[in-house]
Amino acid sequence: MFDRGELETLLREAVREVVAEELQALLFLEREAFIQENGGRKNGTYPRRLETPFGQVQLRVPRDRQGRFKPSLFAPYARRTVDLADLVLVLYAVGVSSRKVGEVMGHLLGHRYSHSTVSRITDLVLERVEAFRTRSLRKRYAIVYLDCLFVKVLREGGIRKEAVYVVLGIDPEGRREVLGFYLFPNESAAVWQEILRDLWKRGMREVLVFVSDGLPGMEEAIRRVYPNAEWQQCLLHKMRNTLAKVRREDRGAVAWGLRQIYLADSQKEAEGAWRRFRARWERKYPEAVRAWEEELDSLFVFFRYPKALWTYLRSTNLLERFIRELRRGTKVRDYKFPKPDAIYKLLYLECERQGIKWERRLKGFAEAQEELNRLFEERYPTPQNVTQNS
Repeated sequence: MFDRGELETLLREAVREVVAEELQALLFLEREAFIQENGGRKNGTYPRRLETPFGQVQLRVPRDRQGRFKPSLFAPYARRTVDLADLVLVLYAVGVSSRKVGEVMGHLLGHRYSHSTVSRITDLVLERVEAFRTRSLRKRYAIVYLDCLFVKVLREGGIRKEAVYVVLGIDPEGRREVLGFYLFPNESAAVWQEILRDLWKRGMREVLVFVSDGLPGMEEAIRRVYPNAEWQQCLLHKMRNTLAKVRREDRGAVAWGLRQIYLADSQKEAEGAWRRFRARWERKYPEAVRAWEEELDSLFVFFRYPKALWTYLRSTNLLERFIRELRRGTKVRDYKFPKPDAIYKLLYLECERQGIKWERRLKGFAEAQEELNRLFEERYPTPQNVTQNS
């Protein structure tokens, strides 16, 4: 009787043999078809090792006398099929470290891949990364989210935390896309302003609302590049900051009062809830109450937009979900990112992975379409042809 490990080994070997036989047969058939169509004579074979998702196989690649025949199964100097590289990229994208990817590939294919081999495979994606980060953008976006996460990067002199800036946009039809990601030593409104200028140069000219946390100087940075856009401060970020300064025994009651404000059905109702909140907590938490009072204008911007979109406007939740996925990938690597390229690879692969899930349009945008079009025309009127009287 075989144990489970022996059965797995036997099965893997059997599958590998079948794959090798099928590939070999296809190669000879392809040469036959080529000679029949183009003329010429056979000229033996040469050995080639090829790595497939089912394991490494030994093949005899047929030749013709004139050297014109090129197998279509793989590129002339390829040593692995595209499927294998794709598998490595998928494992890397979902948060498996390069060393672990090597172990997984070893289990699947019968021999281990080194850390450097896996890194070379994932480096194949760098051209796509650059194309993605410099691509042209749509002219119009209804909502643009701005947020940061921090990763540890290995630099000369040691490991340090750096800020990854991420921008997510929703177009007027409700389609999501990551507009850009950038690595800088820290987070500041000045850096965000430079990022917004990059987005402008790449074609993003008309935005209705930017949504972000309450980073000092953020509203001014947005106004300098997009003076016709509005800024909505994320209500959930504001709530978390407030609750962090409240005594444990009061947090439930304070959170309930704040929810009455931002979940109100109208701005008038929200203002009434705010007055009740202030009356109850102003004496006990004067700084927290004052912080809300001074920023009510940026917290209530969402009320000026179609109600179907309030869920998307009140917070950066959509972007935070994406960042949570990114953190899964950085969790096993963030203590040893060797250079920005390693971070950019991970970010791009996650964008690619999430992009498949984002093919559906977000709910609410279809019913808000007419109102959004009106807002765009008011904010960014189409230039009219002016005729000059002669």
